[in-house]
Amino acid sequence: MEPAWRQQGRGRGRAQEGQGERPRPLQKDRPGVPAGRGEKTNPGPAKGESVQSKFEEIRRSNQAAAQRLVESRVSSSSSDEDNDDDDDDGDGQRGRILESTFTSYTSQTGGDASALTRTGQYLSDMFQSGALTCLICIASVKRTQPVWSCSGCFSLFHLPCIQKWARDSVFLISSATDEDFGQKQHPWPCPKCRTEYPPSATPNRYMCYCGKLQDPPADPWLVPHSCGSICQQELKPSCGHTCLLLCHPGPCPPCPKMVSVSCLCGKAKPLPRRCSNKSWSCQQQCGKLLGCKQHTCTQLCHTECPPCPRVSLQRCVCGRQTAERPCASPRWTCQQVCGAQLSCGNHTCEEVCHDGACPPCPRSVSRSCPCGKTKSSLPCTEEVLPCGDTCDRRLSCLKHTCSMRCHRGSCETCRQEVDKACRCGRHRKPMACHKEYLCDAKCPQTRNCQRHQCRRKCCPGNCPPCDQICGRTLGCRNHKCPSVCHQGSCYPCPETVPVRCSCGSSVLVVPCGRERSTKPPRCREPCRLPPSCHHRDGEPHRCHPGPCPPCARPCLLPLPGCCHACPQPCHDLVLVRSQQVQLAGPWEQPAEPTFMKKALPCPPCQVPIPT
Repeated sequence: MEPAWRQQGRGRGRAQEGQGERPRPLQKDRPGVPAGRGEKTNPGPAKGESVQSKFEEIRRSNQAAAQRLVESRVSSSSSDEDNDDDDDDGDGQRGRILESTFTSYTSQTGGDASALTRTGQYLSDMFQSGALTCLICIASVKRTQPVWSCSGCFSLFHLPCIQKWARDSVFLISSATDEDFGQKQHPWPCPKCRTEYPPSATPNRYMCYCGKLQDPPADPWLVPHSCGSICQQELKPSCGHTCLLLCHPGPCPPCPKMVSVSCLCGKAKPLPRRCSNKSWSCQQQCGKLLGCKQHTCTQLCHTECPPCPRVSLQRCVCGRQTAERPCASPRWTCQQVCGAQLSCGNHTCEEVCHDGACPPCPRSVSRSCPCGKTKSSLPCTEEVLPCGDTCDRRLSCLKHTCSMRCHRGSCETCRQEVDKACRCGRHRKPMACHKEYLCDAKCPQTRNCQRHQCRRKCCPGNCPPCDQICGRTLGCRNHKCPSVCHQGSCYPCPETVPVRCSCGSSVLVVPCGRERSTKPPRCREPCRLPPSCHHRDGEPHRCHPGPCPPCARPCLLPLPGCCHACPQPCHDLVLVRSQQVQLAGPWEQPAEPTFMKKALPCPPCQVPIPT
C-alpha cells in the first residue's frame, strides 16, 4: 500500500473531484509547468496578490481600531478646544434666554438692570453645569427632573427627595412628642434654611416656579423648570404690585414701578419715585412737639420722633427732692421712707416715696395669734400674745403639722422618720421626712436620640434630652454633624467649596461634597501651561482641565547624518501601548491595555538624493 502522501485524490481539496467537480488537468497538459512538480507548484500571482491585499486590509482595520481606542481615552483633554464653537453658540442662546426673561422689567427701568444681580445669579446657575445640587442626595439637578423650590432660601431639591424628607421629619417629631402618635399636625423644616412648612404644604406635584403650570415641559428656549409666562407673584415688601419677570428661580427683584410720594415728614410736595425706593427726606427740620410737651424735635425730616434728649429740673414722686432728669423719664422716686403720721395717730408710714394718701395702719384691723386659732381686737399699740395651744400649721413636707406651741416666725423642718421610696421607685428606706432618697441605680433607658443610654442615677423615667454631639459623617463625606445628637437624617452640610479652572480665573461655588464630581468651570483665558515639547511657543488654546492636547506642529528637528529636518508631526510625547505581562495560565484575566507617554526618535530621512 502506498503512503498517504503518494495517494492521488486523498489530499486536501481533492476528495471531491469525483463528485461533479471539474477534474484537474494532468501535469503534462498544464502549460508552463515541468513534469514531476505539479503537487509542489506555488500558487499563481493573482492568488498571492489577493492574500496580501486581505492582510493589508485587516492590518489597517486593526490600526484604526487601536487609534480610536487611544483617542477615546485621551480626547477629554482636547474636547474643550473642539467644542469652542458649540460653547459660543450655547452662551449666545443663554444670553437670549436671560434677555427675554428680563425684558419686561428693564422696559420699566429704562434699561437699568442693577437690581437684577441676585436674581440673575440664580438664573446663571441654572445654565452652569454642576452649580445646582440637591442637598439631600448630593446629586446634580437636571432640567428634565421634577424639582421643588424653597420659598425661604430658593434652593432646589429633587421632588422625591423633599417628599421623603418631609415624611421622615414629621414621623420623627410625632414619635418623640405625641402621646397619641400621629394625632397632631407637626411642621417639617427646609433642609437648608430651616423654614417650617405645615404638613399640608408637602409637595406632591411638580410645579413651575410661579406655580401656574403643572409638569412644565423641558423647553431649550426657556429657563429650566419654567413655564415661560409672567411671574405675577406679589412683591416683598408688599406694595400692591406684582413681579414683571418671566417665571424664574430665586427671589423677585425690587418693584420697578414709578409712584408719586411725599417726604417722610409730609411737608414737601409729592415727587415721582421708584416704588422699591420711595422713601425720601426733604432735609428740613421736623419741629414737632415732643412727648415732654416742652421742647420740639430738631432732627431732619423723618417718620417718628425720638424721646426728648434734653435735661430739666424735675421733682420726685413725693415732692421732697428736685434733681436734673431727662425729659423722656419725668417720673422718679427718691428712695426715702415716707414717715407721715398714719390715721391711728400712733404709727408712721413705712412705705418708700409714693404719691397720694398713705395707707391705713396695718395693726388697726382684726388680728390673731401666730398660729391663727385665737382672734383678738386689741388696739394698735398692744401686741397679740401666743395662745399657748399647739401650732398645728402645715410643714414644708405638706404631710405633717408643727408639734410646737404657738410661736412667732416660721416652723422648723419636719424630722419625722418615714419609709421613703427612691425617685425611680426601685428601692425603699426609712429616713427623715425632709430628706430626698436617691438610689445608686443607673437608668438603662435610651434617650430621645435612640443611640445613647440615660445613665442617670435614680432616674424617675423622664430622661433628659441627649446632650452629646451627633458626630455622624454628613453626606459630603468631609465633615461631621455638629448638632446635638438627634434622630433621623442629619441636615445637609452648610459648607461650600470653590471649584476653580486650571488658571484660577473662573470660580464655581458648589456645596461641599460635590467638588469631586463637578467639572471645572469654562474659562475664556488662554492656557498658561508651558509646552511639553521642544517648541517654545505652543499652539494657542483656551484654559482647560487636564494635560494640554498633543502638539500638531511639524517636528523640524535636524535629522542625524543629513542636512534635512524631520517633516513628521511632533513626537516628543506620544502615547505608546505598554507591554502586557504574560499570563501565568488561563485562570488569569487579561488586563486592559495601558498607554504611556514616550518620546520617539525621528524616523530615517526619506528625501531621495542622487547617488
